[in-house]
Amino acid sequence: MNEKLESLIQLAKKLLLWLILPLVILISGFILGEQFEVGRLAAIASCEGSVNNSACIRSKGYLASAPYYPDLARRYFGGFARMIGGDLGASYYVEPALPVNLPKASDTPPDEDAEEPEEKKPAAPPSKK
Repeated sequence: MNEKLESLIQLAKKLLLWLILPLVILISGFILGEQFEVGRLAAIASCEGSVNNSACIRSKGYLASAPYYPDLARRYFGGFARMIGGDLGASYYVEPALPVNLPKASDTPPDEDAEEPEEKKPAAPPSKK
């Protein structure tokens, strides 16, 4: 009976070492990466109304485009979280803001009865006193 108990303890140790510990490391890495992603998305949201979006995001410690992080540790953890989270259905895509000065495109052709610019009348000569 003692040999069976020792073999079960050895099996439990191997199971803990080769199954549970790697899962804990992967899950904690995912959670850490998710926290980095939440911070990045919060920085993007807080800079939404800014005049210079890229400079605002950079001032908060993130990059405005694709590696998103200036240091390797956050870059790898964030990439790992985006990979796993994307497989689970999360969306980390931030839609770019539309330029303010472009007119909205319409599917219908403009009406001929629409307001047409009025013809400019020639300026009257100054009156003599």
